[in-house]
Amino acid sequence: MKKIIYLAGLGHSGSTILDMCLGAHSKIVGLGEIYPVLTKVDKTRLFNNSTCSCGKKGIDCDFWGDAKALTKTNKTTEEKYLDLISYFTDKYGEDVILLDSSKNTYPYLNLLKEKFELKVIFLTRDYRSWIYSRFSRTGKPMFYLGYRWLFENIKLLKILKKRKIPYFKVGYEEFALYPDLILRKICVFLKLPFEETILSPKNTKSHIISGNIARTDKLKKSAVLYDAKWFISKRIMFIAPFFWFFSSFNNKYVYSNVKKGETVAFGKKTEDFYLFGDKRKEDHINKFDN
Repeated sequence: MKKIIYLAGLGHSGSTILDMCLGAHSKIVGLGEIYPVLTKVDKTRLFNNSTCSCGKKGIDCDFWGDAKALTKTNKTTEEKYLDLISYFTDKYGEDVILLDSSKNTYPYLNLLKEKFELKVIFLTRDYRSWIYSRFSRTGKPMFYLGYRWLFENIKLLKILKKRKIPYFKVGYEEFALYPDLILRKICVFLKLPFEETILSPKNTKSHIISGNIARTDKLKKSAVLYDAKWFISKRIMFIAPFFWFFSSFNNKYVYSNVKKGETVAFGKKTEDFYLFGDKRKEDHINKFDN
């Protein structure tokens, strides 16, 4: 059965970078946010003006250049999606997995679950980081953004659970700070062998034409980087105590994959990670400073 990977979660939570990393795997090709490509009215502007993560305009892209015709028909979104999967399979083969980072739980997920082996990666960004990012871009009130973060994430999870779609929760902070660990765990979930190439987004074979502009930024594609400006935001420091009841959800969905005492996929324990204090430092002092 054909495999499909779907990245679910709020926008601006790191899905583009994760898409590019996973798209560097020999068995995965990411197509970015497929839903808007299939549903946008102005297809000419999309394909003529937007640059794909491969570096070419959509009209010249090795994938979308020919696939664009499939998006311009009068068929339903579900029918166009099936045509796209058929084209993808003809181009890359049955064993290569299509990755869709559309994020929202669109109705066509039911179709994908019924006809394909669907695996969902639920990506969540720390609420403080997400609030700061959206406030900086939109200027909307931080309290409004905070409650939007909570309720939209809860809504997405309820839909996944209601539809009984298997999902693996990933925190953006975990991914950005410990990409080796998290990408190995994702590979275990996807039942794929880990490949070193996925540690660098620049190795991607993904064709992302709709998604974060990071897809075209050579610096951001050079490595998995974390923007920590929110650490020194006075506004975030002021409002964070008012969202103390977010902490349980935040810890469960953003920081659940790096647990103290756990043996990770490549044979080491999480005490070896700086996140958990002084063990690594003490080991080096005992070995090299005595």
